[in-house]
Amino acid sequence: MTTSNSNDSSLYWQQHVAAWQDSGLTQRAYCAQRWLSYPSFGYWARKLRRTDKPMVQPRAKGFVPVTLAAPVVSGLSLVLPDGLEIRGIGPDNVSMARQLLGCLA
Repeated sequence: MTTSNSNDSSLYWQQHVAAWQDSGLTQRAYCAQRWLSYPSFGYWARKLRRTDKPMVQPRAKGFVPVTLAAPVVSGLSLVLPDGLEIRGIGPDNVSMARQLLGCLA
């Protein structure tokens, strides 16, 4: 069996093992309902349970939307006569800076 066929077979049985686990049926009943070979199913269920590597998942095709963050602007800085410096004043926090200056006055 080639690697591609082996991966296809592994993925096929992974999907069946996952569906069986979700079904609540016994292995034999699951196989009977789907016309699967019970010995082959048992072999793959044991093999997949033993493997240390994660199950192969099919890769999604296409693009994923990405949102870029706005660049950080350092903002305005104020240095008061007593040496106190307030930094990072920008459009989103100017009202807070105004309140702070009102408290310091």
